[in-house]
Amino acid sequence: MHVDPGTLAAILVMALATAFNRSAGYLAMRLIPVTPRVRRILDCLPGAVLVALLAPGAAHGDKAMLAGLAAAFVATKLTGSDLAAVVAAMAVAAGLRALGV
Repeated sequence: MHVDPGTLAAILVMALATAFNRSAGYLAMRLIPVTPRVRRILDCLPGAVLVALLAPGAAHGDKAMLAGLAAAFVATKLTGSDLAAVVAAMAVAAGLRALGV
């Protein structure tokens, strides 16, 4: 098996960038007081990230992404759980992908 050095370098750079971003977030939050407003913002982040991942595909006509977005919305409304929304979105989108949609 041959590993392309460019691919390996890209994976390494992405891994380092991810590690930096995660640690920088933890370090930055140590400096920011968690007021009620900041708490509300932090509580909205999981949903915002989920929509940011699904919405572009849905906007470009990807039916599986659109169905996943709808499933996440319904799951959030029914359960109030971000985890349930993520699981529902993944299950619906993956199921539709497996069916060839």
